[in-house]
Amino acid sequence: MQIVLGGDPFCDVFRGTYDLHKYWDLTNPSYCVSVMRSAYDGGCRSYEVSFGSVQELFLRLEAEVGEELTAYANPTYLQGVQLDGTPLQFCRSRILKTFVERPGFLPEAFVPRLKGELRENTCMVFGYDLDAVPLSDREIGAIELNEDAYVHRLNGLGAASRVLVGGTDADWLLTLGRQDIIERMCEIVRSLGKRPYLLCHYTSTVLPKADAIDLPVDGYFAAINKSWAFLEHDAAVTAVKTAKKPVTAFMAFACGGLAGGMQEAADYLVQECGVSGIMYGTTKRENAYSTARMLAAMD
Repeated sequence: MQIVLGGDPFCDVFRGTYDLHKYWDLTNPSYCVSVMRSAYDGGCRSYEVSFGSVQELFLRLEAEVGEELTAYANPTYLQGVQLDGTPLQFCRSRILKTFVERPGFLPEAFVPRLKGELRENTCMVFGYDLDAVPLSDREIGAIELNEDAYVHRLNGLGAASRVLVGGTDADWLLTLGRQDIIERMCEIVRSLGKRPYLLCHYTSTVLPKADAIDLPVDGYFAAINKSWAFLEHDAAVTAVKTAKKPVTAFMAFACGGLAGGMQEAADYLVQECGVSGIMYGTTKRENAYSTARMLAAMD
């Protein structure tokens, strides 16, 4: 079982969205390192360090424990995927409107949910402006990777030996049929001596596509838990179970929103879905330790 502590709670971009009651602690680098150390003491040896501030915390922890640890990095929207010079993340309303208005990109049964409840209630993933204009075929074909920007971003996360390729960009690019960009990103990652892993949220649709084209990655990080997955839970479970490469689950505990206990949630992912790893995030030392210890005991 690979155990990965996610670094989002410790970075400036997301810090305030996790636990306002710990916000003041999360601005203290020493506290953040102590959470990471608690995960280490519980058996965690892998960390996600997608921002420079989190990489610095990781290096402090590595020096403190005197052991080489594993770092994963997601270059995020700064990775250089662009449409007419604009980062793809800033085109999200137009992309999601494309999925809503133009048939064939997403399962037909999913589109009403995207237009309604998900746009309102899961806006961090599916929110978009209703008056956005869908992308044309020309624009889809014009999406490109600024390779200099991608290499610059990867070099800024030099502590990471493994790279989470794509993220939301991967969801959109594979759905739009532009997997060539993801394949090129994997080539660049390997040329720098690092190992690429696909990071995706649309588990039920993107993971099977990646598997079918034998995307040149060493494994997958996919959003799935006992209660839900994007875009459809049963199909996501099948995609994870049948994947040809190892799958690490994230959003594994649904931000604490699962019915039942943590052990039950982890058992489901390992026994029913067959995941080989779990990435989790927390703002508290005691949770970092107990979760890592629970997962380590499942080996």
